[in-house]
Amino acid sequence: MSARRIVGRSPFPFTEALFLVLLACFAKTLAAQEQNESTIIYQSSYFAQYNAVTLTDMIRNIPGGETILSRRGGPGGNNNRGFGASDAQVLINGRRMSGKTNNMSTTLARIQAVQVERIELIRGNAEGLDIRNEGIIYNVILQEGAEDSSSSFLDASVTEIDGMSMEPSILATYNADRGPLEFGVSYQYETRPRLNLVDEFILNPDRTPREFRSLFNAQTRDNHKLTGTLGYEFQNGAILQLNALYSDNERMEDREADQFLIGTGGAQIPNAVEEGNFSYANDEFEIGGDLEFQVGNIGRLKTLFVVNRRDNTDEIIQDTIGDNMTTRLFSSFADYDEGESIVRSAMTSNFDSHTLEYGVEAAFNTLDRTFAFNNDPLENAVVEEDRYELFVTHSILLTEKLSLQSALTEEYSTIFQDREGESNDRSFRYLKPRVELRYDLTPSDQFRLLAERTVSQLNLNNFVASRNVDDDSINFGNPDLEPASTWSYSLGYERRFANDGGSIELKAQYEDISDHIDKILIGTAESGVGNIGSAWRKNLEVNLNTRFGFIGVPSAVLTFSYTYEESETIDPFTGEERRLRNSTPDYFQVSFRHDLEGTDFAYGFNAHRRSSRLRQDVSLSEDTDFEIHLGTAFVEYNFMPNVKVRFAGAHFLNEDGRIFDKTFYDGNIADGIVKRVDVQDWRIDADYVLSLQATF
Repeated sequence: MSARRIVGRSPFPFTEALFLVLLACFAKTLAAQEQNESTIIYQSSYFAQYNAVTLTDMIRNIPGGETILSRRGGPGGNNNRGFGASDAQVLINGRRMSGKTNNMSTTLARIQAVQVERIELIRGNAEGLDIRNEGIIYNVILQEGAEDSSSSFLDASVTEIDGMSMEPSILATYNADRGPLEFGVSYQYETRPRLNLVDEFILNPDRTPREFRSLFNAQTRDNHKLTGTLGYEFQNGAILQLNALYSDNERMEDREADQFLIGTGGAQIPNAVEEGNFSYANDEFEIGGDLEFQVGNIGRLKTLFVVNRRDNTDEIIQDTIGDNMTTRLFSSFADYDEGESIVRSAMTSNFDSHTLEYGVEAAFNTLDRTFAFNNDPLENAVVEEDRYELFVTHSILLTEKLSLQSALTEEYSTIFQDREGESNDRSFRYLKPRVELRYDLTPSDQFRLLAERTVSQLNLNNFVASRNVDDDSINFGNPDLEPASTWSYSLGYERRFANDGGSIELKAQYEDISDHIDKILIGTAESGVGNIGSAWRKNLEVNLNTRFGFIGVPSAVLTFSYTYEESETIDPFTGEERRLRNSTPDYFQVSFRHDLEGTDFAYGFNAHRRSSRLRQDVSLSEDTDFEIHLGTAFVEYNFMPNVKVRFAGAHFLNEDGRIFDKTFYDGNIADGIVKRVDVQDWRIDADYVLSLQATF
């Protein structure tokens, strides 16, 4: 497969036809829509028809809300260090939660529907919220506290997978108000089991059969999580919020691969068994808080802080059993401590039609890792990063329809490394401007134009060597790794349909990347993460969500999203053009939910499909093909307004989930000497979850 073809057009012309069909289906609906208000408010009474139990249920029943919930890692759940001012699409009372692990994505299910007064969809520039978000912001307004009120929530479930034991999970929360004091506690236990079944064909360089392996990979977790929140509103209007989390987590993988040699006529001759036991354990705690108060006539000051620490222990053991003998194939051990401390203060000042937000953020991160491969002596590596940001954001309403937001952030960071007495100390400084223009053509139609520079945050673990189990290789650490910087330009359009009918969003984006991060050559025939030079990426994104009111079924909601992407960089091993690592030209998601009118039943499903993905390393070229993936299908029933039962199944139509075609080379891939070819057919065994939710 040539690099030119990889960079070329989409291999899925049917997606273009599908998109045109969807537009045609809704063209009549679009033409008949009336103008709506620019800011959309959903009162709590709106969700009574959908039997909402949690805040997650409420957001899911807003057209477009399913897209927010499907973005794992968000809302507010990005993996970046520090808080920053982006990626917070769900706010509580106009504020982000002052937590990282204990973040918004883990909070949505703990907030009960009875606690919510309304949900506001903010389509403007979100002045005074100390966030910058390119799309819509969901601002959840909670009920004001009342004397001696309290509520509890319970979500208990069991997961069944053929070939594994039945696994339980539970989430229990308690919230109370005592005048100006609000507090809550929750306990969560989850296992999240998964069973992967893999057929692996080992081929000779000419792709004739050599071996066959049947892999059984069972994964479970044993995770206990305890959280607490406390809020207090003082008589002078100051608001204090504190939250805490403790988590005890262990993820285990049991792998067993039956290995066969291919004999005459394709006969499978038993050869050996490979066993693998992987354990990833960590203990974590986090404390966060925020304080907000008025500072005379200057403005309102918000200060957020978080401190978290994590103690990790990873152990990998792989053995080969053959001829009644057990041989150690590979082992690794790593014990490492991670920590982050953040403080961010922002002042918001209003002057006529101007809003000014300015402040500072400091984030301190550490990684102290002790590790060893096989029987090698233990090695120790320490990585520390201190990062500071000064920022200012100016928002102005130029006309009734046109608003402008401009921001400038200066980032300064230092990274210190020490590995077995060899130290390395480097400093970086970046200016990150941002300009966003929003134009309301009508109350229902909005255009968004954005230009900004962003800087990636380095994964501290990339400075230290680690094991890649799937490739049977070592990722060597790179002490010279630098952040990538990206200039991004985008044009977006959004139309809200009348009568809560849904919306359609179109977005075109181009990214110019400097110091792009990918795999590079380490030594003569090894690799690690490093900077490979320039790259670019462009994509077109379509998000459509609509109620079926135009056919008399307004409680049925369809959400469809499609992304087309092209990208290009120069491969550091071959010197040829190729698309970016792990990028896919086509990706679409579909979800559907229908709350049956006049009943307490609801059902739905979600599915996604992506085109092939390319991954390349110093001695490896991998092409992955994906089948249509039916993520989950479910049915729900409310026995009473505060008790819901849900049955969901996942992966039960995913017989051929993905196929990995891996070509391994002898030495550098540029030499073109093929050593072997592995073709892996991965399937995820079906899982079924029965759960009960109740508030009381």
